[in-house]
Amino acid sequence: MSTVPNLDLYNLVIFYIVAREKSLSSAAEKLYLTQPAVTYHIKALEEYTRVKLLEFKKRQVALTPHGKELFKYAEAVYRQMVDADMYIRSARESALRAGIASVYISTIGPVVKKMFEEDPEVKLTVHSSDAIELVQDVLDSRLDLAVVPSFDYDAGKVSRTLVSEPQRIICFAAYNQVIEKEPISWRELAAYPLISGPESSVIRQIVFEKLRGEGLEPRQLAAEVDNVDWCKTLVEDGKGISFTIAGDIDPQIARKRLKTVALEEELYVAAEVVMRADTYLNPHIKRFISLVKEAFG
Repeated sequence: MSTVPNLDLYNLVIFYIVAREKSLSSAAEKLYLTQPAVTYHIKALEEYTRVKLLEFKKRQVALTPHGKELFKYAEAVYRQMVDADMYIRSARESALRAGIASVYISTIGPVVKKMFEEDPEVKLTVHSSDAIELVQDVLDSRLDLAVVPSFDYDAGKVSRTLVSEPQRIICFAAYNQVIEKEPISWRELAAYPLISGPESSVIRQIVFEKLRGEGLEPRQLAAEVDNVDWCKTLVEDGKGISFTIAGDIDPQIARKRLKTVALEEELYVAAEVVMRADTYLNPHIKRFISLVKEAFG
């Protein structure tokens, strides 16, 4: 039967901070202790281990051979304690702020409902907008995470987790709109009036990049809207064609309000969860990501 170690973890953490800072005064400042208090805890640890762990020379701290070995364990313990503390605080707060790109609302909606049903104590806040705006909200700590199309976001500041296989970007038109030829080429497509989201729309940027890659300049937009429902309504009214993710307009297709337009060359994009690079993956975040992956199948 295992026994509880007699090692004082507080002494071990103080040892780690002193060794990491390589300075007694700097460690004392980080720990909000006086230098004599820090020295007391180091001596207590050395008395317990019965070996010298640190050498103090001209205000510099150096690890002894025994100290170097213990430092590895002290660092691991410190990281585990930090993670445990973050878990406790996140569990106590029980809050999750999620952003969902507009094109994924129909897919992710059931996830939100399921989290409300399974974890009623979690305060779940959901915001929907364009992907680039949502990622900025994540960077500004207004959101904990965002479900967005995979794109070239600020890689140095965010972590990214793929949650779907590449999905088809579809072109859609009013159900009764006449499309002269299908599948349609991108050159032929450029002749149709286009209804699009704002410049912060990733789908718009992907489509425009494709047109430019074909040597085509996107024609002047028939309409630019910042609400996906307005976009669908304008297309239903025959004002132009638009693009979205496969599955996003299934209800309108079923009601014979919209139809897909076959393209000669398809575009694809995967969905991903974007978080700040330093975000702690608490159980609520892990559960949300797991449900999102299930929703995308």
